[in-house]
Amino acid sequence: MRNTLKIGACSLILLIGTVGFAKPSFSILPVDQEKPLVDSDQEPVDINILINYEPKEDVDDDNALPFDIREDALKEAALSFGARGGLAKRTWEIRKELDTRSRYLDKVYDFQHLLIAAPSGFMIEPPIVTEAMNAMIVDFSGQEAAVSDRIYNIIKNARIVSAPRNWRQYLEREWGEVIPPPDILLPRDDDERQTWEEFVRKGWKMGYEQADEIFNDDLSRLTLDFEGMVRYKLLLAQGMVSPPYALQVDRGITGGGEEMKVGDRAVQITGVPEFVTGADQWKPANQ
Repeated sequence: MRNTLKIGACSLILLIGTVGFAKPSFSILPVDQEKPLVDSDQEPVDINILINYEPKEDVDDDNALPFDIREDALKEAALSFGARGGLAKRTWEIRKELDTRSRYLDKVYDFQHLLIAAPSGFMIEPPIVTEAMNAMIVDFSGQEAAVSDRIYNIIKNARIVSAPRNWRQYLEREWGEVIPPPDILLPRDDDERQTWEEFVRKGWKMGYEQADEIFNDDLSRLTLDFEGMVRYKLLLAQGMVSPPYALQVDRGITGGGEEMKVGDRAVQITGVPEFVTGADQWKPANQ
């Protein structure tokens, strides 16, 4: 049975034991190339380079794949090659677009001003709070239902950090190296070259679209986390949620043997933020 792992930076093609085909010997199984088309710090190549890619060495007929599996193997190789190339190229393009907007993104997603001061120079990252509007819940039996104007949830609570988050941690991705398929899976005549081009283009489109999907998912996660922290600060100002509490313990001189710490201090969160359900304690946000 032929199995193709998910197309991506680490796609693999498994051809051993393909149903209805002769089982190839290990002597003719393709060996992956080790050298990428370009280094990982360089701009990925265009699709035409992939379409016109030529074997580095001539493949002996004695080492060629049997005809009954070669067509499928070539299609799979072209599809994977194109997908990895398209993913790398689009990821590189997105990275360049982000570079031109970095100052704007620094201002929009400024996690620094959301942090809460803690003892000894540490900072506390606020919780991430989600909000659902007009939420309705119907029980399994359908005999009861409930509706709420708003539902708040703390999906990640406060934690001690030494530095704020940055949008780059969410949006900047490495585009990776595109390693060509084995020479034995490359086209050898015009008919195979036509099939090769068709499936490289298909794979390129898939990889290109996958890069956009990954970016959109990363952007959604960034927006969710940032807005969740902003929402917490707003709720805190209204008295609808409690602040975090931290304790510093001065431990003086600690250690021994080959290590000694002088002025050793420990900081610990002793109370995580919780929602305040007493509406009489709430106040307008502008107070």
